Amino acid sequence: MDKAHELIKKLGQSDDYFERQKAAWALVNLGDEAVDAVAEALEKGEFSDLRYKSAWILGKTGSARALKPLCYALLSDPDHVVREWSAAAMEALGNQEAVQPLVLAMKRDGSRDVRLRAAMALRALEAAEAFRDLLSYDDPEVRGMATTGLAKIGYAQSLPDVARLMTDESAEVRRRAAAYMGEIAREEGIEPLTRALQDDEVDVRCEALKSLGKIKGERAADLALAALPDKEWKVRYTAVTALGEIGHDKALDALIEVMFSQDDEEIRAWAAWSLGEIGDERAIEPLKKAYKTCPTEVMKRARDSLVEVFGEEV
Repeated sequence: MDKAHELIKKLGQSDDYFERQKAAWALVNLGDEAVDAVAEALEKGEFSDLRYKSAWILGKTGSARALKPLCYALLSDPDHVVREWSAAAMEALGNQEAVQPLVLAMKRDGSRDVRLRAAMALRALEAAEAFRDLLSYDDPEVRGMATTGLAKIGYAQSLPDVARLMTDESAEVRRRAAAYMGEIAREEGIEPLTRALQDDEVDVRCEALKSLGKIKGERAADLALAALPDKEWKVRYTAVTALGEIGHDKALDALIEVMFSQDDEEIRAWAAWSLGEIGDERAIEPLKKAYKTCPTEVMKRARDSLVEVFGEEV
């Protein structure tokens, strides 16, 4: 029995955890020499424990020859844990030839964990064109994952394609499309976000406001200001915090008004925080008044802004 097969026997049969770990790392250190034996264990191992460990080892070897058995396991192993570890190992190899099998797993696998792991691997491989093609796939979950993948890669060239998803039938896809605009953080993203701010779903409107907080600028401030009267608490709260992130002084008067309003105490408190984030000294006197007259949470945030931003003693 050669060394690789001996180590695989220990990996699959030993009752000693540390012996199994030692065997796994010894196989990794054998590198390309161990690939054939480990690939056989991945394909034919009786127990899933041995198979998923074999997938991990193949990824760690870095060998190009490990890709084919990993692809086979990803698309055919009966255990979703093995398929998930195979996707992770393919990511570790960093080989662009893994893209198409990973796309197939995203489309077809019955396990959400596997589909998500395949999407993460594609993201690591910066498979922008594959994600772009998936934006029109018939499964909304796949469209959503593809949108997030493009956002995390920072692929701004897909902005027009993602903008079209603002009218997608799935609220989750629309939310992810709004989030993409913030990740890309370009002025061109504001127009699609204008539509998202009119969405019937609260989470979509909130995501649009968060993205405006990343894009910043006067136009972003105008849109966030327009959301302050929204009927939903979560949207008003997000609008207030987004104005702080945007940091434009045209929000000053509106935030002071919110701070002294009859709205929820937490929203008023975050208005005090946002006034500090904007950093305009015209907010000092209103903040001092809020510290003396407003409810506890508002008072605390007003104090934080006065002390930490403006260096005031209270």
